[in-house]
Amino acid sequence: MKKIIMISMTSLASLFLIVSCSDSGGFSSGGTAPTVVEEPESVKTQDLVAPEGFSFNPIEEQRLIVDLSGSLPARAHLSVYSNFSEKDEGEYRVDYGSKIIDVPLANGAVDIEFAIANSLEESVVEIWLYDGSDPQQKKFVVDGTQWEWY
Repeated sequence: MKKIIMISMTSLASLFLIVSCSDSGGFSSGGTAPTVVEEPESVKTQDLVAPEGFSFNPIEEQRLIVDLSGSLPARAHLSVYSNFSEKDEGEYRVDYGSKIIDVPLANGAVDIEFAIANSLEESVVEIWLYDGSDPQQKKFVVDGTQWEWY
């Protein structure tokens, strides 16, 4: 029994030496030259040029003006969402976890400035009434202009 274990251990040691001494790290019948990876040319910070108007600030200031005082009751609430999908009926299904703004309307009106990610392309604004009805919704394009809802 000791001879079998000794022969097995010797065989394993020999196999290990054969594998570790080969060029490719494994069994190979033919040798190939190692692939030479060229290093990319180094770029210095002083060589970088940003386009005109470029900003590293990922946040933009946005202004929202709502004045529906003639068509809303005295109490209403406004929410702005960054993540939504469009339903078949032209309404929107918003992701309530993506709420950006949540403010009460004073007599159906609000004028508010807030920060928004400049990577955002569109947003949905909802106005909630306290009568239990579905919210009024409007989609806005994030393009640097103020949003108006009259």
